[in-house]
Amino acid sequence: AHLMSTTALNHDEHAGHAKASPATAKFGMIMFLISEGMLFAALITSYILLRWTEHGFPWQENYVWPPHGYPHLPILLTSINTVLLVASSFAFHFSEVAVKKGKSGIPLLGLTIILGSAFVGVQVYEWMHLHHEGLWFNNGGVYGSTFFVITGFHGAHVVIGVLLIVWCFLRQVLTRCFTPTHHVALANVALCWHFVDVIWILLFVLLYWI
Repeated sequence: AHLMSTTALNHDEHAGHAKASPATAKFGMIMFLISEGMLFAALITSYILLRWTEHGFPWQENYVWPPHGYPHLPILLTSINTVLLVASSFAFHFSEVAVKKGKSGIPLLGLTIILGSAFVGVQVYEWMHLHHEGLWFNNGGVYGSTFFVITGFHGAHVVIGVLLIVWCFLRQVLTRCFTPTHHVALANVALCWHFVDVIWILLFVLLYWI
């Protein structure tokens, strides 16, 4: 999280500041996201191994998931929430397109913030609902612990992403610093946001549908 913020901030386009080339900045962000991808890969692999080791495989007759006595995950609610996050990624993309065309991109950046914040709000509500139904970190075995660790880790990335987009939004509102030829920080934050979006789609399929 700290590295994500630092990477975006270090590529400020203010005149007189030492700055990396756009290609170098993009390469640095891609390398960072690859390292984050490895962390998520480790979490996902651990989840699969723990789940199938403890509960067997889906094609076995004695396979039961979720474990008896614990609530099912709210697929419909989370499907709607997934649509919100995907829509936010499209909004961010088109805001960047608008900047490249010489426009401010501010309305679409604002929409991205609203959709991203809504995603976080719905996930918090989902956590509270599951806790009320008796599922939490310390119960439900693999079912509870892995779900909250993985979604919590991803949720932290979404919160940081929203904060970075707010930073971009305020900079653009106050200084109009992002232009067709100078928008390195905006592009880097966009990469982070799209990464978070893709990771969530994978998690949604794995945790909620399979």
